[in-house]
Amino acid sequence: MLIGYARGSTAGQNPDHQIDALLRADGDRDNIHVDTASVAKASRPKLDLVLP
Repeated sequence: MLIGYARGSTAGQNPDHQIDALLRADGDRDNIHVDTASVAKASRPKLDLVLP
């Protein structure tokens, strides 16, 4: 099972291109997690979820 992660730096950025690439790599939409976080923001809860 592939677990995917996509991130947009601001609420205005759309991670659809990243999600499309993950789906083309046989990712499952239910296992793709998306955060909206700036570079300076330390908290990325979806990233924490997918890391071992």
